[in-house]
Amino acid sequence: MPDAATSASTAPDIDLLDGPCRALAEAADAVGEAARYASGLAFGVRLPAAALARGGRTRLGWRTLLRTLTDPSGLGWAPRGRGVARAGRLAGILAGRESLAISIAVCGLKARIRAASAGRPELFDDPDAAAVLGAVGAGRQGEAVRLFRAVMRERGAEHAFALLAPSFADILAWHALTDANPFNDHAGWQVATGRAETAEPALGLGAAFWAFCDPGTGLPEGPAATGAVTGTAPTPGPARRRVTNRPPRPAPLPPDGGLSGRAAALRTHAFRLYGVAGTRDWHGPETEALRAEVTRLAARCATAAGGFALAAAQLQDQ
Repeated sequence: MPDAATSASTAPDIDLLDGPCRALAEAADAVGEAARYASGLAFGVRLPAAALARGGRTRLGWRTLLRTLTDPSGLGWAPRGRGVARAGRLAGILAGRESLAISIAVCGLKARIRAASAGRPELFDDPDAAAVLGAVGAGRQGEAVRLFRAVMRERGAEHAFALLAPSFADILAWHALTDANPFNDHAGWQVATGRAETAEPALGLGAAFWAFCDPGTGLPEGPAATGAVTGTAPTPGPARRRVTNRPPRPAPLPPDGGLSGRAAALRTHAFRLYGVAGTRDWHGPETEALRAEVTRLAARCATAAGGFALAAAQLQDQ
């Protein structure tokens, strides 16, 4: 185990992780809202009807919008909303298609868990807590949840929550956003971003019932399913200020500037994430993995912004 001086130099600085966690949560929220707006256009009635009837630039803009909503190098699989968009989103979840908004939210959740655990080195003296946080650090969300639930069964929910608070909410939210059950995503999204998302009923049964029936098998773990940041559990270091994992206050929604307004918002968040990734005061191997992941997410956010800007120009910003 590294000595105290080495631990102090490699453990992540909690104060410096506060800003990245907030930037990731707000970027996820902005990407999700932009995808919802674009889905309303692309899968609504007015734009498809006009594109099929007129052709020309309207049809070209519609096709650009559809490509932007399903671009693996940008938004991933991003349909959101009602009707056809909702059906498309559920199909993507069940097929294991990855979403940029979810990947950014998961990256922020993992950073929050790391920041909270770094301020409590005593957690690694408890074998159960160390096992849970080790699974989190290695990107194994399914294993982390199974271990957490085992602690609740064997040692009681009160002990488990007291032991891992406030990280248990983030661990469960991470699992909800990346498992194969689409009906518990609204809860995970609210924890990750602070923005409530309506739980829609399906087949006459409430989403809470479907979430309760979740077998918890989850999707195969990997970069596409988890937006994972690789690495091991953070090395215990000197005690620091404890970080609370209270969901960030959601940023106000942008004014209705159409697609060009959403493109500008995503471009702003891309620049902000690039700035987060370029922070030079972070230390440690886990932080380098986080930096690389944030850089990839920023590039995808910029790609999505470019797609929306092109569609806006072709559609004259409908």
